[in-house]
Amino acid sequence: MANPLPNKHTYGTQSDAFAAENDLHRRSIAKERNLSLGAKPLGDDGGHNSADDLLEAMGYKAELIRSRSTLQVAFMSFVLASIPYGLATTLYYPLVGGGPADIIWGWVAVSLIILCVAASLGEITSVYPTSGGVYYQTFMLAAPSYRLIMSWICGWAFVVGNITITLAVNFGTTLFFAACINVFETEPEVGIFAAEPYQIYLIFFAITILCNVVSALGNKWLPYLDTFAIFWTFAGLICIVVCVLAIAKNGRNDAAYVF
Repeated sequence: MANPLPNKHTYGTQSDAFAAENDLHRRSIAKERNLSLGAKPLGDDGGHNSADDLLEAMGYKAELIRSRSTLQVAFMSFVLASIPYGLATTLYYPLVGGGPADIIWGWVAVSLIILCVAASLGEITSVYPTSGGVYYQTFMLAAPSYRLIMSWICGWAFVVGNITITLAVNFGTTLFFAACINVFETEPEVGIFAAEPYQIYLIFFAITILCNVVSALGNKWLPYLDTFAIFWTFAGLICIVVCVLAIAKNGRNDAAYVF
């Protein structure tokens, strides 16, 4: 996290952030932190301006340890998308509700919308790169008359959204896990796992506890977990593509049917 510094700097606009990035807090090479990211030389004195300097100029002290490389951050983002998981748990609904055309054009339309959102958030985050994220950015961009209430609403909506999304993913993982067990059948249409409601709840509860323990106590191992997960994700995606192509030989439709 980043803690506010006591009245040392008063920044809040894009011009202030730009000034902080280019003119303030030149750090000498001898005092440069090893964990600083992307520091660039400034001036003739050999000083450097790092991400920590920019945060300090905005009134915050860096607290989080930057233990991930750029590649590991990219891995983490890709893993969060979780393509195999998303396909396994949600592909059924557009297939039944709209068919192939719904999947194709829905994917195109939603992808364009998400790209616009990602570009906007990336631009804003590059100006206000704090751990507060969206609620801090809302405070900085909103009009002074209602910035407090807007950032408060945004912050709590973000917290509630993260909690509900995490629980929804854990519950979906529970159902997926139970379905994977029942791939093995004692007889046709009869799985080996009864999956009673209380069993589903206990599995869901165990997965939630495990995720919280890993996040709270295993922070230093998370980059390695992300690196492992990216290869696991690619393996799952390749398996899905190969299996779909192999099964599709039983009957294919022309392009007019798909589009």
